[in-house]
Amino acid sequence: MATVITSTALSTADGTGSAIACAAAAGSSCLQQAGLTPADVDVLINVGVYRDATIPEPALAALIQKHIGINLGYLRAADKHTAFSLDLMNGADGGLKAVQVSRSLLAAGARRVLVVSAATHPPTDPAQAGKAAFPYASTGSALLLEHSDDACGFGRVLHRKLSGSRGINGYLPLYEVGSGGRNAFSVERDLDLEERLLALGVDSIRGCLTAEYGTEAAYAPTALDRTLLITCQPSPVFASRLAQRLGIASDAAVTVQGLEGDPPTSALTYGFWQAQDAGRFAGHDQILFLAVGAGLSSAASLYRLSGESESAAC
Repeated sequence: MATVITSTALSTADGTGSAIACAAAAGSSCLQQAGLTPADVDVLINVGVYRDATIPEPALAALIQKHIGINLGYLRAADKHTAFSLDLMNGADGGLKAVQVSRSLLAAGARRVLVVSAATHPPTDPAQAGKAAFPYASTGSALLLEHSDDACGFGRVLHRKLSGSRGINGYLPLYEVGSGGRNAFSVERDLDLEERLLALGVDSIRGCLTAEYGTEAAYAPTALDRTLLITCQPSPVFASRLAQRLGIASDAAVTVQGLEGDPPTSALTYGFWQAQDAGRFAGHDQILFLAVGAGLSSAASLYRLSGESESAAC
């Protein structure tokens, strides 16, 4: 049994700058592209972290579910079909963690899981996003996951965690900002963050290859042949520097293009959508997804492509 990506979609910041609106727009577009309606979704998982006015409760997933209109009137529906939604906040690793959770949900009988993500500066002003003080892009993404009996799709999701400094620390400086706390946010980054993320990324990729193919394959010069590497974007040059350390061509590693700032929890979906749209899957047998971020932590997973099509849906 494998979990496959049926559809993906992106959304840029609208006039409101709302993470809820961005995630809902991406989710609705994702369903439309798959030829589905909100009633066809069983579970919605929101992996976004930076949210409107730093809302702690209720779960943003419930608000996004309402905006998309996923099975809101199930009591009046003929089949009484319900849908569940939840927040899963695990930073840059959240998207792949949601894939891991979705695999269990699909095995338990769910038909489809919609994973959405968005980020915004708390005052919901897109002009403040992607700057030095708040380096994250105001944007959203969605991917629809289903079960497949074919060999293609996601393999195991491997997680790693390093002890010591978290590397990145986002927090609310409540004592400093007082009553304006819901409109403020602070982000601290260690000076050696990128170097540590690169080292963790290389180690995580080798660990993923070892889990799938054995120790020797992880260090073989051809281990990543016909593999497209899709990474997060902790810096604009992270993907190219990672490719250099792995000894692969620079164009064999892709990440987000055309955004001002890092879409922290949407980067892998962005990279996937943009690579597919540009025909980058041609000539590749599989995709290796890699996310690294605060913790320091990482998540990695191989996604096997169909050999007969450039589409990732098998």
